[in-house]
Amino acid sequence: MTKYCLQGPESQKGARQLLVNALVENRFPQAVLIEGERGIGKKALAIELAKTLCCTEENAPCGHCFGCKLAMDPGNVQSWVLPLETSEANAKSASSVSENSKAKTVEDFKAGYVSEIFKNPYSTTIVSNVAQISVDQIRNMTSQFSRASDGVRVVIIAEADRMNDAAANALLKTLEEVPTNTYFILTSSLAGRLLQTIRSRCLSLRLPPLSTTEVKEIVKNTTGETISPDALGMALGSPGMAMYYNENIAENETIAFDFLKDSVEGNYSDLFFELDKTFPRGAEGVDAAVMMLDVLNFMLSDALRLYAGEPVRLADRRESLEQLNLGRLGTEALEKAILDVNETSAKIAGRKNSVTVALQTLAIGLFEGYKR
Repeated sequence: MTKYCLQGPESQKGARQLLVNALVENRFPQAVLIEGERGIGKKALAIELAKTLCCTEENAPCGHCFGCKLAMDPGNVQSWVLPLETSEANAKSASSVSENSKAKTVEDFKAGYVSEIFKNPYSTTIVSNVAQISVDQIRNMTSQFSRASDGVRVVIIAEADRMNDAAANALLKTLEEVPTNTYFILTSSLAGRLLQTIRSRCLSLRLPPLSTTEVKEIVKNTTGETISPDALGMALGSPGMAMYYNENIAENETIAFDFLKDSVEGNYSDLFFELDKTFPRGAEGVDAAVMMLDVLNFMLSDALRLYAGEPVRLADRRESLEQLNLGRLGTEALEKAILDVNETSAKIAGRKNSVTVALQTLAIGLFEGYKR
């Protein structure tokens, strides 16, 4: 009888045990949806589960059999579906390029991303914010099922909520009649965006946040870096978000606080001049603006926490926030400001507005009707 042991953080042991129980009781579904916040470890568990399903030894996953090695091979791109930018998804396949061509194929792009995922499955910045899963990617994935296979096939669909409508409907048709010995593992931080009919055909599993100690340990083992207290506070139990926020944390806090201060005080000319210098055009500017708005969101939340007499998450900015005294504007104003920041971030990430225009509009409208 096969013995199963899925490795992972202690805080998520209960979620892993549900999968082990299903395997032991021979009732494991052919589609699993792993939900959870960004950077919480969904891809890490998906990889561990793929190894377990493909393992041919009595103690699974063993890590050394052919099935485990295949599941851990970044070159095995047929086992992955993940968001790609339009130019990447439209690149020629390896079977279509001319001999000795140096042009990157779609498999090259995928292999690069999968390799990065194996190096750091907690990372939240491997694929572009505007990348999507297209219907052609789903069709290319299902086309391989016509080939005979003696072993187990596992396909990881990473960030499945980024499927466009056509891709989601194509996947739904496949899930209605999954081929024998084939398993799908979907990961999503926004599972509510998935078709309900897709969710109903999956075993849904939500991963809880990790402890502070676990976050520190994972970040240290993965990157060798020590997390700042403020990045740890913003991470909310997510190693991936801790890594994300830790990058240039002091600089981003300064930019976010200056934006907040100038907005409240109406120093728009100075602020707009700085925005033009701080956020370049293109994807780099988009990513930088989204990061700054994330930090700004936490500052506004901390202003609410100060108002309620609760501990703040950005300890290094507590004194500055106290001096700004946003509590004088009232709870309603702070809550509306948080919604405005989230809305602006979504517009910038979705390329619905230029970075500069979106931030200028936010600055003028922030606390509108509440400023005294």
